[in-house]
Amino acid sequence: MHDEEPAVGILPPAAKLGLVPSRHSLDNLSWPLGQPERLLGKQLKDLDRRDHLLLHPRTTSYYRPSFGTRAQVSVMVLEPRIVHERHIEKLRRFHWRFHKVLTAVEDDLIAHIPNGVFFPFGSTWVENCDDLDVTKTKMTSLIASAKRSQPGHLIRHEIVDWAKANAMDLIALGGGYQPFAQKQEGLAPYRFSVVIENSNEPNYFTEKLVDTILCGAVPIYLGCPNIDRFFDTSGMIICKNADDIRQAVKNASEQLYQSKLPALRAIYDKATYWGDLEGRAARVLLSDHR
Repeated sequence: MHDEEPAVGILPPAAKLGLVPSRHSLDNLSWPLGQPERLLGKQLKDLDRRDHLLLHPRTTSYYRPSFGTRAQVSVMVLEPRIVHERHIEKLRRFHWRFHKVLTAVEDDLIAHIPNGVFFPFGSTWVENCDDLDVTKTKMTSLIASAKRSQPGHLIRHEIVDWAKANAMDLIALGGGYQPFAQKQEGLAPYRFSVVIENSNEPNYFTEKLVDTILCGAVPIYLGCPNIDRFFDTSGMIICKNADDIRQAVKNASEQLYQSKLPALRAIYDKATYWGDLEGRAARVLLSDHR
């Protein structure tokens, strides 16, 4: 990045600005397009008006007297209403505190504020996906944590229990079952993977789907009802309920996988695009400078 170009720093989700935000180290931000030399070792107060600071939603952001910077401060609301409802409601009142509000919530948020920007979640947890060994040796996986607080959590465990009871060719992985060191271990060797979003809301899809595509597994997908807005679904198996998932698991075969493979490969680049969460966000913020 050229040293005189506008910079975009992102505060990590778990980080806090603290009582004196101006002293927050810029070296602790994420810099998807690179941290300029002029900002190395500096603090939030050293950003200037051409620069951008992007935050994840926190209740304190709506009330704090200052963000401690001259930079343009934006916020991104990525989770569905079931998780971020309070932030969606707050931003309808306090949107003016931010340069831009990045979100995929169209009817309940973007339609009500002047600075909303359509921005789906996507993201990825798979690193170096271009170098993965995606040789298929197993049929179907399902990755699940031990959580049971949201609708998608419950359906995942329901499918695992059914698969075990009926001797289906499905391997349950993740924190709730067989832990793995890297997520690709639960996707790359498999022809199919059951992908269930935590919540089925328009425009909401996550790394669960993106990572499956990047690892060359056909998604057996229950989630975003308008996912065809973002991907050609020919390389996927779209499900509307748990019964559809059960039927898809029963039907999984080498022949079906091979028939889906060309369409699956065709959406790899799109998955790479949606997986680049922070890069996409930075480019949105810099679009005003072009």
